[in-house]
Amino acid sequence: MRSLLSNRTNTNTLIESVKIKSVYQSASPIAQDISFQLRKKTRSFHSIFSRIVKDIPLVMKKGVEGIRICCSGRSEGAEIARTECGKYGKTSCNVFNQKIDYASAEVSTRYGISGVKVWISYSKRKKGRAISETYEI
Repeated sequence: MRSLLSNRTNTNTLIESVKIKSVYQSASPIAQDISFQLRKKTRSFHSIFSRIVKDIPLVMKKGVEGIRICCSGRSEGAEIARTECGKYGKTSCNVFNQKIDYASAEVSTRYGISGVKVWISYSKRKKGRAISETYEI
């Protein structure tokens, strides 16, 4: 894979695999899972979010501080598109020194395209410095 990318881009490429300990510690698998379930119409957004909230307290001990999920579009065939959001724990998108993982996914249903956005905020570690403090002026 590395040689294929290096030959096509004419640059040296570095590919590293990352192991995710839990699905709920990264925003990308959650967004993909929600979009897959909305596409297959197995559950509504509220039931999907309640299932995720049941598993979140187990991950909160491992460094996750909160999760925010927004789903926008024509849910369940409504004529007017709306945005439904749910959050659990603390998620502050206005703070620079907090680590936040963000992912979005699009779902193509028979009613149109819906969007899913996921934010996961992580608790601050005592060992490292904040991101805004690492820059020197």
